[in-house]
Amino acid sequence: MTSPKAPITITTPVSVKDNFTYAVNGVEIQLPSLTYLKPGLVRRIRRLGDVDAMYTLLELSLTPAALAALDDMDPDAYHEMLEAWRAHSGISLGES
Repeated sequence: MTSPKAPITITTPVSVKDNFTYAVNGVEIQLPSLTYLKPGLVRRIRRLGDVDAMYTLLELSLTPAALAALDDMDPDAYHEMLEAWRAHSGISLGES
């Protein structure tokens, strides 16, 4: 006798709706969650490579003061901020 099959469930990716907030040299950086981008932002970056899409997203989302603060960041601190944004958004790089 065979056991009944378990129902098939489709898991929906988790969408984090809250903006990511980070302070850089006294300037507040607010970025949209990477898993909950507005359709207009997605449309603007859809054909870009990863790096161009990220910088376009930053330029479309941040104030001039926030962009200037990012431009002056130490590269290690900048990468830590990007990693925190990714983690906040619920995006995992997976295992290699």
